[in-house]
Amino acid sequence: MKKRLWILRTFNVGLFYSTLLIGFGSLLPGHWIPGSGVLSILFPFLLFPHLIMILIWARFRPQQMFKNLMGLALLFYPVMAQFPIGTSPTPEQTSWTVASYNVRAFYQQRGIASDIAQWTQSERIDILCTQEMRQSAANPVADHYPFRVYAPNNKRIGTAIYSKFPIISHGSLVFNAIGENSYAKRSAGYADIALPDDTIRIINIHLSSTGIKDMDMEIEPTREEWIEKGQFMAKKIARSDRDRGKQGRNIMQWVNESPYPVVLTGDFNSVPGGNLYVRMLWKLDDPYIFKGSGAWGSYLPLLQKGFPLRIDWTLVDEQLPYSGQYLGDVTFSDHRPLITTFFSAPTEPRED
Repeated sequence: MKKRLWILRTFNVGLFYSTLLIGFGSLLPGHWIPGSGVLSILFPFLLFPHLIMILIWARFRPQQMFKNLMGLALLFYPVMAQFPIGTSPTPEQTSWTVASYNVRAFYQQRGIASDIAQWTQSERIDILCTQEMRQSAANPVADHYPFRVYAPNNKRIGTAIYSKFPIISHGSLVFNAIGENSYAKRSAGYADIALPDDTIRIINIHLSSTGIKDMDMEIEPTREEWIEKGQFMAKKIARSDRDRGKQGRNIMQWVNESPYPVVLTGDFNSVPGGNLYVRMLWKLDDPYIFKGSGAWGSYLPLLQKGFPLRIDWTLVDEQLPYSGQYLGDVTFSDHRPLITTFFSAPTEPRED
């Protein structure tokens, strides 16, 4: 019995310090230590060992639970930002809605844009923000929204904001901290939208991707292939994490300079919990933590491999009274749409 308890205590100490190491390591900016932001992917996998250890200690050594309770406290926000436990908002709780959707250029198929257009109407989406949007194929969507802007305007693929409320100003946003040759350098735009009671600023972004494709995950059962593919993917992950860290500086500048309450939305290509996410929470709320509901996982290829991770976020100004947030259960793209519902427009001016 003593030997078993010693093994459990040793495992528990290792678990606790692993949680601390991963937690604080993930908070380091990606442009300082490339790859640090990816550590937040591990948070959900640390939850269950802590819960199991609490059950064991509750039976044999209650005084040993402190480390696990501390671990759960550190994991609370990152895990809640991935796995919601709330209930869906009712129509009575909804005055207007914003949806973010990476449409993957409609898979280069005409019918997909029509399907998405029908979905936006059935869900009563008032403001639709799309990423990887092919403007030339978007007419079925645009037909339902009298106000729309695209960023950048001179590219075939980019971001778009569609609105049933008037857009009073808009523009493209440039991530000046990353290289000229990166697609993600100009994959952002904003629109100032006049709601019935006030004006808000929508910032729609698409951050740097790892660029890892399904074929990159196909590893031959040889030692050399494992090493080669592992090094290849590690370099891609580190490079994209470094770029997202730099992009985060631009995002915070845009949020701080906004004259109106901000809704920041898009494909962040990163899970909640790392440095990028924490920086955003200094200024904005994540409705998914306490008001999230519905399906888990916004990126379907990862979900199909058993990883229900959310890389699409919508963060909102604390002045905006949101009522819920959920992932749409549709498969018109390799992402799920993220829908945020609000009670009403803000009534107080923004305080800097």
